[in-house]
Amino acid sequence: MNNSQIRYEIFLKVAELGNITMAAESLSYTQSGVSHAIAAMEREAGCTLFHRSKFGVTLTEQGKQLVPLVQELINRQHALDQAMDALSNRVAGTLRVGSFTSFTAVWMPKLIRDFTAQFPEVNIELTNGTYRDIEDRIQEGRLDCGFLSAIENDPLDFTPLFEDPMLVIAATDHPLAKEAALPLKVLKKFPLISQFQGSDHDVQQIFKKAKIHPQTKYILDDDISVMGMVSQGEGIALMPELMLRTASFELSAVPLDPPQTRTIGLAALPVRETTLLVRTFTAFCKSYPFPSTLL
Repeated sequence: MNNSQIRYEIFLKVAELGNITMAAESLSYTQSGVSHAIAAMEREAGCTLFHRSKFGVTLTEQGKQLVPLVQELINRQHALDQAMDALSNRVAGTLRVGSFTSFTAVWMPKLIRDFTAQFPEVNIELTNGTYRDIEDRIQEGRLDCGFLSAIENDPLDFTPLFEDPMLVIAATDHPLAKEAALPLKVLKKFPLISQFQGSDHDVQQIFKKAKIHPQTKYILDDDISVMGMVSQGEGIALMPELMLRTASFELSAVPLDPPQTRTIGLAALPVRETTLLVRTFTAFCKSYPFPSTLL
């Protein structure tokens, strides 16, 4: 990667995060290195690209105009690098993968280790986000592929990998805690703690299909907060089993009757538009020993 590309990558990361220190940590550069790169771009452009304040940085109007152009340039360079490797059937280069929190915590370390052991010339660049973040970034060319729950009416190709059971979680002394299984309609009788829109897609889809309107008591920013409130008896929640593997709270988890699951898989652009590296990673994930169910 030449100096211009490095500056462009830094510019995009600073624009995304709005913070030079966080961008430096994300890219494994020093804070001064990132600051120098931005200053060099501003000298090259002949204008200020970021407003600085004690709260971080924000793009100027000139900076906003540059973002799509720089992103397109980076995407084209990335595609060229992968195409050059594919000419000789060489599986190499940088694979930009999106993932959501629970999948990242439980599966990504093993997946990266095993894939790069088989293909040592590949570097995996991992980005965490919501389902919508990941879908958007794939379509914009900022990610090559990403792990999601099943998507509907979407232009992306989706390769199912495994089913993740949805469970009712409650405090250990809650009236539902000792049940062997629960019909979904029972949840209407108890206060529900939910995540904010965008992170609760799987749960809302289940309620929508069952035509159930739960008594939502709190809507919180993240699953850790939800589990913390549930453990203190503030309500119940519907949560995927995979997410509970990251829990440090004492909770009871009860399956639904009939069982409900979310389908976890890998999304990418249609196969005719993907590279050899993406196709190889997709095939690797399809054959990876994920459980058919996590229960």
